[in-house]
This record gives sequence, structure tokens and C-alpha cells, in this order.
Amino acid sequence: MRTIIALLSAVVACTACAIPGSDAVVGCDFRDVDEGLNNGDEARCQERTGLGATGFAATCEGLGGTASDDGCDRDGIVFGCNLGESGNEDVIDWYYAPKTADDATLECGGDTIVDAP
Repeated sequence: MRTIIALLSAVVACTACAIPGSDAVVGCDFRDVDEGLNNGDEARCQERTGLGATGFAATCEGLGGTASDDGCDRDGIVFGCNLGESGNEDVIDWYYAPKTADDATLECGGDTIVDAP
């Protein structure tokens, strides 16, 4: 019985523990793509946060993007598209010039438009 109580106490205490990767932020910059799935560079950087960011750097590089553990560069962002939650990750596509605010509706489609940070 003491063992069961000790185990339950440990589980309850650990509910406050941070889950590794839950606060991760990874950016994938497509502005200087030479080759890859995207067929050239785009004025876009995709940023993933949370558990889904884990392992995203390898996917990014496989697509010809440049991965960053600090997320996307905030300088020059014109607008973003919040692609919503997918499991435990948030995904935002940030767009840079030559895109303009007028391009937001077309690029985001039915996704939420996010103002530049």
C-alpha cells in the first residue's frame, strides 16, 4: 500500500513537470531556397511551436529551407497566416516583402491573418 501511495504521489507531483519540447520554437526560412520541394525561394518562413516543433528542423532542411531554433526572423515581416493547431503544435507562416498586406487574404485563404509582430 505504501508503494502505491508513493507512486501516486510521484505522478501527482510530476503533473507540474515541464514536458521536454513543449516550449520549442523552430523556424523554417524559405527566402533563400536553391533546390527543394518548394521549387525556389519564397518570401515566407514557417514557424512551429510546441511538441510538433521537435524534429521539424530536419524536415525543413529536406525541403531546402534554413532551420532556426529561434523561430522566424521578425525583421521585415508583413503579415502571418495562423494555420491552426495540428496536434500539439501551432503553425504560422510569416510573409516578408515583396508581399504586402493586400496579399494576406489570398495567401491565408480561410486561415486567420496575423498582424506583424
